Amino acid sequence: MFSFGIRTRQNVTGSSPRAAAGSPRTTGSPSSIGGGSPRTEVVGEIDTRAPFQSVKAAVSLFGEVSSPKARPALKKPKTAEERVLEKETQLHLAHKELEKFKEQLKGAETTKSQAARELEKANRTLQELTCKLETASESKQAAIAATEAAKNRAKELEEAKSSLKEVQLDSASWKQAVDSKREQYKASAAELIGAKQELTSIRQDFDAALDIKLSAFQEAADAQHETKVNRERLNELSKEIATMRETLGQVKIAIVQAQDKQAKNAADKEARLQFLRTAKEEAEKKILMLKEEESKLKLSGNLEEKLEETTEAIAVIQEQLKNVRESDQLSLKTVTLELEDAKNALEQVLKEKSLLCSSVNSLQLDLDEVKKDCCEWKEKEAKSESVSENLRVELERIKEELEAALAGEIKQEEASNDMQSTLQQLSSETDHARRESEELRRSIEDLKREAETTRNLERETEEKLQAALKEAEEAKAAAKVVNDQIHLTPSCTDSKNSESKDKIKLSAEEFESLRKKVEEFEKFGQMKVADAMAEVEAIKVRESEAAKRLEEGLKEIEDMKTDTEDALKKAEMAEAAKQVVEGELRKWRQQEDNKAAAENSSNREEMEYI
Repeated sequence: MFSFGIRTRQNVTGSSPRAAAGSPRTTGSPSSIGGGSPRTEVVGEIDTRAPFQSVKAAVSLFGEVSSPKARPALKKPKTAEERVLEKETQLHLAHKELEKFKEQLKGAETTKSQAARELEKANRTLQELTCKLETASESKQAAIAATEAAKNRAKELEEAKSSLKEVQLDSASWKQAVDSKREQYKASAAELIGAKQELTSIRQDFDAALDIKLSAFQEAADAQHETKVNRERLNELSKEIATMRETLGQVKIAIVQAQDKQAKNAADKEARLQFLRTAKEEAEKKILMLKEEESKLKLSGNLEEKLEETTEAIAVIQEQLKNVRESDQLSLKTVTLELEDAKNALEQVLKEKSLLCSSVNSLQLDLDEVKKDCCEWKEKEAKSESVSENLRVELERIKEELEAALAGEIKQEEASNDMQSTLQQLSSETDHARRESEELRRSIEDLKREAETTRNLERETEEKLQAALKEAEEAKAAAKVVNDQIHLTPSCTDSKNSESKDKIKLSAEEFESLRKKVEEFEKFGQMKVADAMAEVEAIKVRESEAAKRLEEGLKEIEDMKTDTEDALKKAEMAEAAKQVVEGELRKWRQQEDNKAAAENSSNREEMEYI
């Protein structure tokens, strides 16, 4: 076990390394030393060869366990610990990233819920717009009713205008009625303008609601994109967790290897300690043997020299034993310290392993939850996409229906404008016809008065003519008498002087003047008769022109009646189209209400589930 020998002055220089490296079994026996006495052969001689040259060689013989600087450093557990710490930091960072990812998912969920709320708000705005459209349609229907009332009043005015031909209606009351109906028509026109303005405001509100809905769709698309990014980040985190698991497995393998190596080192150290203990026991046995030999050598010769040599050898052996003890104590301390360090490192590694396992399990649970949330979000996203697609289709359909309704509304507005222009034209034509009828009535009255005056003048002229004719006859008779008297012979004249004393006697000049007066009276009577006949002809012409005007006015009234009937037909067609559009809007509103109720119930279920 222990290889040692007693060193003397003679054999210190003659020692060899082979002797120093000898085993305890090769210790010299008494027979190996020559030149001894028979007693020494019986007792045995001490091997005086030096087993090693110095203490350093002895220390190097025992594996350099006495040197604290030469103890092996456990660098691998420290590197494994560092790797474990590094992986723990990576896991901590991954956990932070996972928390951040969860926050992003929560943000995406809030964004999606906000988009759903804005979509519901847009639906409510659409319902309000439909209500406003209904009110506008009702106001328009009221305006159409007012227009129909105005048309009926126009018919009444036409009847009143036809009755004006017979001059049965008072002009003041007729004018007042026309003014009142004009005011009613203005009021209905103002209501129609208000309905148009309300319709434009409804259209603007609908455009605003459409913009809100589009912004909600954009936010939903952004949330979908953010969900996609988060899903990619989740995949990256899952990959990192997989790599961390692999590294954790490698760390576990390294820990097992370190534990095996540490156990092996401990076994080696324990073997060395056992070797040192056995060497110590053998040295003690050898010391006892040397003491016995010393006691025996006292009896032999040269005892003093042998005693000195023995004492020196004992001192050397004691010194060597002391050094061995010190080295054993140091090696034992170092081994115990290394064992304690290894135990502490192993406990720390086990703690870190348990922490890593718990963190990996928590990360696995979080990953499962995130996967479940991702699946739920995918389902919700698919539902929201289907709902948004349905809403988009419904919005397109509603848009088309609204465009058709607006086109019908425009047609109705055009028809109402045409009706309004027709009514204005009718009112203007009615006023014109009324004025013309007044003028005709006045002209007829004037013609009647002129005819009466003409008749009076004609009667006076006839009377004057009769008087003139009588005077002419009398003048002719007088002229004849005078002519007869002039052409009578003087005898006859003388014979009849007695008879013609009572008669008028005229000269030729007087007769000529009387004849001229008669001719003038005849000419004047003929002129008066011609003038009277011309006036009568002019009156007849005026009467025929007035009759023609009256016929034209009646024709215009008939045309106005036909135009009014056409306008009424157009209004009825527009009203029918409006009723059809309102029915479609009512159906769509019921469908939207049902869909909104279903979406609200589904949203409530999702919120309750969340």
